[in-house]
Amino acid sequence: MHRLLIKVFAFFFNWFLKLTCRLNKVSITGQDIFEKYAEQGNNIFTFWHSRLFFFAYYYARNAKRKVSVLVSMSRDGDYGVALAHKLKQDVVRGSTSRGGQAAIRNLAARVAAGNNITITPDGPRGPAFRVNEGVIKLAQLTGARIFPASYNATRKKILKSWDRFIVVKPFGRVHMAFAKPIEIPKKMNSDEVESYRRNLEQTLLKLDRICAEQLNLDGAKGTVVSLGGPSEGH
Repeated sequence: MHRLLIKVFAFFFNWFLKLTCRLNKVSITGQDIFEKYAEQGNNIFTFWHSRLFFFAYYYARNAKRKVSVLVSMSRDGDYGVALAHKLKQDVVRGSTSRGGQAAIRNLAARVAAGNNITITPDGPRGPAFRVNEGVIKLAQLTGARIFPASYNATRKKILKSWDRFIVVKPFGRVHMAFAKPIEIPKKMNSDEVESYRRNLEQTLLKLDRICAEQLNLDGAKGTVVSLGGPSEGH
């Protein structure tokens, strides 16, 4: 029964995700950054756990290179695996509480092969909107760039979950924002790790603000902003 439920969920949620997201007008800050770096590989796409919904759709639709998604080994995680496969993306199973070391090795292997991977730095249980230093250490270990991203929507349902998960509704506007990837040194002391952690957290929060501000304007488009490097909205 569990396997059947997983297949049914993946089919209908994949259909719902694509239909809903397609029925929104999308504007982007830093589209040139996404196009430049996503195809190069060797990135850790980093966004809040609450921003999984639209980002999953956008990446699957716009990036030729697959992304490897870290999914927990729980029964609930089985649904995430099925959906990722429906979106034709790669999956690595594991979490900090179960299968962590094997997951890190597998993620490192994906990066070494030139793949992109994705991490929600406040997941899987929070606290929401606070970056865990694990993503910094993963970038330090693998040599991958950290690629911050965010989005917001004018029509949405915010779930009453720990992360305030955003489900995008149709017939609205979505604004996405990307910052220039962050290079992490191989050798750092604990204070330097904390400095990069805070910088990433502040960058993600800044992207959140940009998305919210852009959606307050009729016909808003991405604007030229400084986010660790030059970017240009489209």
